[in-house]
Amino acid sequence: MNRHVLVINRWTNSYAEYHRHIDHTADRVAYLTTAEGSVPLDPELAEDIRVLPDLGDTEAALRETERLIARHGPFTHVLALSEFDLELAGEIRGRFKIPGRTPGQVAAVRDKVVMKGLVAAAGLRVPAFAETPTAAAVREFAARHGHPFVLKPRAGADSQGVHVVRTPEQLDTLLEEADLDDAQCEEFVDGVLHQVDGVVSGGVLLTSRSWRCGGSCLDFATGTAFSSVANDDRDFERRVTAVAERVCAALGITDDVFHLEVFRTPEDAGDDIVFLEIGARAGGGQVRFVWDEVYGVDLVAASALVQLGETPAVAPMDLDGPVAGYLMMPEPPVRPAVVRSVTSLVDRVPGMYAETLPPPGAVLSGNGGAVHTAGVFRYRGDSAEEVRSAIRRTLAAYRLDWHPLDAPPVPAAGETADVRL
Repeated sequence: MNRHVLVINRWTNSYAEYHRHIDHTADRVAYLTTAEGSVPLDPELAEDIRVLPDLGDTEAALRETERLIARHGPFTHVLALSEFDLELAGEIRGRFKIPGRTPGQVAAVRDKVVMKGLVAAAGLRVPAFAETPTAAAVREFAARHGHPFVLKPRAGADSQGVHVVRTPEQLDTLLEEADLDDAQCEEFVDGVLHQVDGVVSGGVLLTSRSWRCGGSCLDFATGTAFSSVANDDRDFERRVTAVAERVCAALGITDDVFHLEVFRTPEDAGDDIVFLEIGARAGGGQVRFVWDEVYGVDLVAASALVQLGETPAVAPMDLDGPVAGYLMMPEPPVRPAVVRSVTSLVDRVPGMYAETLPPPGAVLSGNGGAVHTAGVFRYRGDSAEEVRSAIRRTLAAYRLDWHPLDAPPVPAAGETADVRL
């Protein structure tokens, strides 16, 4: 196809095997990557691989891109599949006049203030919000909207730096040490979190599926189990798919894989769908695994293809087909912690088809996010209720024995965690 592609890569696992999605013999493919990210790359297929100490150093990345262009010629595409590299990709496109999402367009899918403003302008419900770069601005928001409310970074991810502020006293403590340069506040929405994953090509939604979450990403980050089960309610799927299409149109998501989060309010509060945020990338956690294993869609491959202008061979989701789900167990409350043992459940819970458990001796540091957890379980069933039942059985049977890293092991009864289903 004679494309000249610059790939920005920070992944260190199989997601970085871009040669599985891009024919490096038909296209010329060069890489900007970290040292760790260079390991999965194939140097024999790559046109060039430039290793940077930090992909967050925009000026260094621009200089390296300039050297690549001087040596190999202009690029036709810049590919960035990690959410943390979207801004850099936009800066490179803008500096070297490469087609694709510009820095201003990147802000629509990264800056939560810009994002919610555009979605609200499209007529969809969003939480009340404001940019709050100072303590005075945060206090003004609290006075106007009351407690609880949410304080979080404008361009954050993985619930890092997110706080639900429930009392004035908590706010006082938080403001003593909070970095507010990139902060925004938003209304706390009382509702059930739903996630929607989908593939858009040429502005057309090829496939999507919503998922009802047990708990929230913030709950998981602060020590509660997190579950997600595919929706099989046709009426809600119709409603939330229409919202997803309008959100994508409002934010210019035309050739992307996306991960959308919304709240569904209780019936007595209108049974409304409230936009929370969206990422122009494949979902994290176990999303990519269950989409591939249960629904036969490789979201990472689809993301690469649509960004390169190709239409992946994916079919609309069949709600009469299997229902997928997953459960992630949080790390112990005292960290770092050493795993002594964890109970395997894959052969004991009907509907569970895979599990990933930390081995004895593993150290859980509290920094594992959705990757290094105290146990991950994936499910397949005939209905959402069947999968939720399997998750409840898993929670009842799950046992993790551990001890603090700096303390000798002592007999333990194990630990379990609750999740709202």
